[in-house]
Amino acid sequence: MVDAIDTSGTDISGLGGLNPGDSASSSSSSSLNPLSLGPLAIGGAGLAFMLGQGPGKLPPQYGQLEASVPGLQSEAAALEAQGGALVGQGTEALRMAQHGELTPEQQAQLKQYSTGLTNQARQQYAAMGRNPDQDTAFIGTTADIDAKVNAMAQQQIQTTIQLGLGEISGGSSLTGQGLGFASAANQALIAAGEAQIKLDQQYSQSLTSAFSAIGSMFGAAAKVAIAA
Repeated sequence: MVDAIDTSGTDISGLGGLNPGDSASSSSSSSLNPLSLGPLAIGGAGLAFMLGQGPGKLPPQYGQLEASVPGLQSEAAALEAQGGALVGQGTEALRMAQHGELTPEQQAQLKQYSTGLTNQARQQYAAMGRNPDQDTAFIGTTADIDAKVNAMAQQQIQTTIQLGLGEISGGSSLTGQGLGFASAANQALIAAGEAQIKLDQQYSQSLTSAFSAIGSMFGAAAKVAIAA
């Protein structure tokens, strides 16, 4: 029977210079070696830079487009307001013409015309020594004056119709120009928005790729550490 060997007093410091805790300490320090974390550190720094930078900036021309939008919208609103007012005036003019109504200016002109014809006829009768108020022939003269006044009124109504149609046409043209300016403003906003969306998508894809790459490197580093 072999007696137990007492090693309590044996000096083992000369065995390779190892201490009992050296193995665990060496393994831990190897897994935390900065050199072994080099790719991860670089990848993390790149990711931090990307996060700090944020999505890409739009080119200057898009800024100019966006800056032009308020002016385009203002011009569109002004033209559409003018166009709408003209169309309203033209519509009212056509309504008046349809009902045989004259504007105050036309009524004043017509009254002046009628008074002038009547005074001229009276003067002619007086020159002939005839009293128009007692002369039956003046009835025919009065009827002729009324016919001329009615003809002038019809001409004025035709003028109103032409005026109304012109106002509606002009108003529609202005409204169309206003819609063109509004469309240009919308297109500028859409173009800038679409460009920004593309930049955001590219940024998102870059982040996804960066996270994926760092995850792959971390997994590879973990496997190496476990194998060691």
